[in-house]
Amino acid sequence: MIAGWWLALLLLVAGQTSPVSGRAGPANRPVAAAAPQGQLALAVEAEVERLANERSFWPHFQPLEIPLAVYDGERTLLFRHPAPPEGFARVGDDGGGAASPGAFAFTGRHPAVTSNTSADLGGTVTATLRADGQLDGKSATDLAAVALHESFHVFQRQHHAGWAGNEGDLFLYPVDDARLLALRRLESSALRRALAAGEAARAAGWARLALGFRRERFAAMEPAFPAYERLSELNEGLATYVQTLAAGATTVDIPEGDFPPVKVRDRIYAVGPALAFLLDRFSPGWQAALQADDSQSLDGMLEAALGRAPADGTPDGESEALPSFAADEIAAIERTAAQDVAAVNVARTARRKEFDGKAGWRVVVQAAADAPLWPQGFDPLNVERVDGGVVHARFLELGNDSGRLQMLDEQAVDLDAFTEGVGPHPIFNGIRRVTVAGLAKPVLDSKDGEVSLHAPGFTATFHHARAETTGTTVLVTPEPAR
Repeated sequence: MIAGWWLALLLLVAGQTSPVSGRAGPANRPVAAAAPQGQLALAVEAEVERLANERSFWPHFQPLEIPLAVYDGERTLLFRHPAPPEGFARVGDDGGGAASPGAFAFTGRHPAVTSNTSADLGGTVTATLRADGQLDGKSATDLAAVALHESFHVFQRQHHAGWAGNEGDLFLYPVDDARLLALRRLESSALRRALAAGEAARAAGWARLALGFRRERFAAMEPAFPAYERLSELNEGLATYVQTLAAGATTVDIPEGDFPPVKVRDRIYAVGPALAFLLDRFSPGWQAALQADDSQSLDGMLEAALGRAPADGTPDGESEALPSFAADEIAAIERTAAQDVAAVNVARTARRKEFDGKAGWRVVVQAAADAPLWPQGFDPLNVERVDGGVVHARFLELGNDSGRLQMLDEQAVDLDAFTEGVGPHPIFNGIRRVTVAGLAKPVLDSKDGEVSLHAPGFTATFHHARAETTGTTVLVTPEPAR
């Protein structure tokens, strides 16, 4: 398995994202009604302040002590930052509403604000929110809840640095094992029923059953994969738990039928908060206990709260047997799991074919044999193993001593990249070749061994390199730095 603190840190800072979601609560406020053009970020910040002042989401978590940057499609607004970097100017009353004390604006999208994540702005780790192109049906409360999700990540990095799954292991996760997938889906179905059960004893029984399926599944996997799930549940699961509370909900949806085989990380955004909400029910005060001893796992804490069921299926201290699935329901889950696993390789081939047929210009960077490209950041929710490598959607940044490139979807831009690795791991042993597809015709500047390319959503700069255009493809071949 791929290991190393640098890898976890890289992906937590550069690649972690959160979906814009959240159930509508009684205080949800429509963006369109509350935020005139150019005032969206101010409306989101006002809602963050309201939510943070109304309740505590986690012991010692103080959202209003964490800087926040919001890009609304026109400008990037920065709040509560101790030393705004160059390019930010203080916001005054520009006719759209009252001035926001301590707010600073940057025209356009600041380069550090690539997604819903956290980033270093002027030497200070800052929560970042992309509120452009995501507004349909979203309230100010929903967007503020996402901002709190990302602020909680900043808090986690400061106080619980060990809560970080190794994203390198996700690429090797056994998504093509039908038995493991069936156990995963039985676990998810039992968790759904535990969350929905009104009677505490019934909810506890379904939760115990879910934990039993999880123990069986984890025992059949290499240790790196259970570790990835548990650490990611602490990381993304608890951040989503905070987001869900902020959006006005006290439960979470786990889709009926679970998630597709390859959507391991997506599932964590549902299962992590599901475990947290069950802990709310069966272990009051668990947040403080986890804050005090952050080496615990959510499933371990829930199992301790419920008591492990003995081999005969009867929970400790109870005479009633565990709830169970009917035989035909288990058979249906196993049958569907086998079909879905068989479809994984078919889907990988189809996704590669889709990439190969993508319209537009292409840029290919062929690294020198002894100087592969290395990942500087990517969106782990938008990567797919395919035949021969990995397809990246939305965001990718690669570099070496010769230069770097960045792909980032913005507004109408829809780019994909295909990376080919040099070792057993598809990314983290280095990348020998990357192809970026779907580009508008790039502006190429090549002179004296310096190559730069620019197109909407794409930039690349390499030293000691050559560029050659054939049809609608630009081939860049950097040499090792001298």
